[in-house]
Amino acid sequence: MRLIKTANDLFSKGKFGEALGLYKKASKVYGDCVVKFNIELCEKAIAANSDQGVAAAVLDPVTKLMLHNAGEIVLDETEVSSIHKFCEQQKKRKSEDLGDKAVNPIPSDWPKGLTLAPLPEGTNDFSWADERVTVRESKGAENVGLSIVVPTFNRSRILDITLSCLAAQITDFPYEVIVADDGSKEDLAKVVRKYEDRLDIKLVRQRDYGYQLCAVRNLGLRTAKYDYVSILDCDMAPGRIWVQSYMELLLSNDDVALIGPRKYIDTEELTADDIEKNPDLLASLPEVRTNSTVGNTVKDTVSVDWRLEHFAKTDNLRLCDSPFRYFSGGNVAFARKWLDKAGWFDEEFTHWGGEDNEFGYRLYRAGCYFRAVDGGMAYHQEPPGKENETDRAAGKQITIKIVQQKVPYFYRKIEDLKQSVMKKVPLVSIYIPAYNCKETIERCVNSALNQTVSDLEVCICDDGSTDGTGELLRSLYSGHPRVRFVSRENGGIGAASNTAVKLTRGFYIGQLDSDDYLEPDAVEVCLREFFADKKLACVYTTNRNVDAEGKLISNGYNWPQYSREKLTTAMICHHFRMFTARAWNLTEGFDEKIVNAVDYDMYLKLSEVGPFKHVNKICYNRVLHGDNTSIKQLGEQKENHFRVVNEYLSRQGVRDFRYIPKDLGDDSSRKYVFEVSKF
Repeated sequence: MRLIKTANDLFSKGKFGEALGLYKKASKVYGDCVVKFNIELCEKAIAANSDQGVAAAVLDPVTKLMLHNAGEIVLDETEVSSIHKFCEQQKKRKSEDLGDKAVNPIPSDWPKGLTLAPLPEGTNDFSWADERVTVRESKGAENVGLSIVVPTFNRSRILDITLSCLAAQITDFPYEVIVADDGSKEDLAKVVRKYEDRLDIKLVRQRDYGYQLCAVRNLGLRTAKYDYVSILDCDMAPGRIWVQSYMELLLSNDDVALIGPRKYIDTEELTADDIEKNPDLLASLPEVRTNSTVGNTVKDTVSVDWRLEHFAKTDNLRLCDSPFRYFSGGNVAFARKWLDKAGWFDEEFTHWGGEDNEFGYRLYRAGCYFRAVDGGMAYHQEPPGKENETDRAAGKQITIKIVQQKVPYFYRKIEDLKQSVMKKVPLVSIYIPAYNCKETIERCVNSALNQTVSDLEVCICDDGSTDGTGELLRSLYSGHPRVRFVSRENGGIGAASNTAVKLTRGFYIGQLDSDDYLEPDAVEVCLREFFADKKLACVYTTNRNVDAEGKLISNGYNWPQYSREKLTTAMICHHFRMFTARAWNLTEGFDEKIVNAVDYDMYLKLSEVGPFKHVNKICYNRVLHGDNTSIKQLGEQKENHFRVVNEYLSRQGVRDFRYIPKDLGDDSSRKYVFEVSKF
C-alpha cells in the first residue's frame, strides 16, 4: 500500500499530476476499484488547473460499495464486481485459532478471604447499582422536587381531569406542573388558570407545526426548575401516590429512570369536579377495551398494558437486557442530569411512536438504569369506540425506520458486506488515539474500515502530533462518511483515549492503537460473542507481534481463560478488545494522570461492571518498534501497575489486602505478593 500512501501525500500537497501517475500504478497492483475514486479526483483537479489541494476523502472499497448500494454514488458493473471479490477475500481470511487450553482460573497464590465485589445479574440490575452508590452530591433544597411536563394538543376536558388528579397528590415533596401546548386550537389557558391556586403550574406553547411531540416535550423540559423531571401525557391521569413513589426512588438513586404502568378506563361521563369530590374515583373504575391495538393487548375482554407481563418476568426490568424498549414516555420520571449526558428528545420524530425507544436507548447507552414502579400507575383516558387524533399504526410504520437507523443495539444483525448500507448511527465504533503516527495511521484505519462487519465507524483523536499526522488525517479522511477525527493539544494516552471514545456513537467499541492493525474478521469474532450473551461488558482476543513491515516476530502473550482473579494479578486482556459503550459509561473512563498502565487500569474498571469473554483467536497485529509505551519507562510502568490494582481493590471495598511488588529492585518484574493490611 506504499504506492497509495505516497500518492495520498502528493495529492494532499497539491501535486496532482504526480499523484495521478502513482494512483494509476497502484490500480495495476491492487485493482481499479481500490483507487478509481482517487484517480477521478486527480483528473478533476488537473482539469481545473488548481494550485490548491482538494479536501476529499480517500474511500476504501467497503465504503464505496455501501454508498453505491444506497444510491449515493454510482459504480460501474466492473468496479462493483471487483469490490465484491475483495469482500469475498476478506470473508475468507479467518483469524488463527489457538484452541483452548485448560488453566486454573484462580491463581494458586490467591489469598483466602480476598473476595471481589459481586457483578450485576444483568446489564440493568438496578439493585446492584443501588448497592454501588456510596457518595452523592448534596443538592440545594430549592432543587429537590419534581417538574412534571404534560404535553397536550387540544383535549382540554381530559387535561382538566389529569390536572385535578395532580392537584390531589399525597406527597411530602414539592412539585410543579408544566402544561406544554403543541399549538392547540382549544383555549387551554382557561383550564390551566383553574389550578393556579392549587398547583404550582405554568403553560408554555408552540405554534401548530403538525405532530411535534418531541419538540413540545423539550420545550416543557427546558422550563423545568427541579432536579427531577417527569413526562406525563395529558390523557394519563396519575394515581394519588404517583409523585411520592417517583420521588422516593429518585432520591435513593438518581441513576435510575422510572417507568409507570397504565390502566385503561373510560372517563367520558366524568368531569374534573368529580375527581375533586372523590380523589380515589379513577382507581375504582372498571378497565375497558380501547379501540386502538397499538400499545396494549387484550386480556379477558379488556385492554391491558402490554409491558406488564414483561415487568413481572424480569423483576420490574431488573433482569431485562433491553429495558429502553419499555420506556413509554407518557409516564416516566428521571433526573434532569440525564438530559446533559444523553441528550434531549429527538425532534426528527414527527409521527407517532419511536421517540421514546430512541431516547431510552441513549439513556441506556449512557449508563442509566430502568425500573418499573407500581406506585407510578396512571389511568389512560381513552373511551371505547373513540379514536385518538393521531393515527398510531400509520405513524409507527414511519418511525420504526428512524428507530432502526438510530438504535443499533437490539435492532441490528451482521449484514452481508455485498448488501450493506450506512446507518445514521453505527453498531460498532473503533477508536484510535493517535500521536506521531504518520507512517502507520493509514494502514491502521484501513484495517478497521475493511472489516467483514461494515456497520462501523472509525473515531480518531490526534493528540497534538508534530510529524504531520493531523495533516494526513485531513487529506485522507475529511468528508469520509465512516471516519471521524479531532485534534487536540497533547495530553497523553489517557486524555486522547477519553476524547476518542467520547467521539464514538456505536454501542460496541473496539480499541485499536495507531501503529497496529486488525485481521479482517476481528470485529465479527467479538460481535458474535456479544450477540450470544447480552450480559458481557467486554470481549477480547489475542495478538501477534510483528515488525514495521508486518513480518512475524512472535505470537503475543495469551492467557487462555478469563477470570477476574487472574486479571487482578496480571494484564491478561490482550488486544483486540471490544467493550460496550454502556459498560464504559459506568466507569470513570481512562486515568489521565498516568502515562502507562492506562489500559490495565481501564479494563480493571470495566471488569467491575460486567463479565468478560476471551476468544483464543489471533485477531490483532501489534507492531513492535521500541517506542511502545509498555516497553519504555519500566520503573514508572511497574509503579503504576501496582497502583492501579490497589485502587481497583479499594473501589470494591477490599481493605484487608494490599498488592505489592516482590522484586523491588527489578523494574521489569511483575512478581507480587498480597500483604495483609494492618490497622
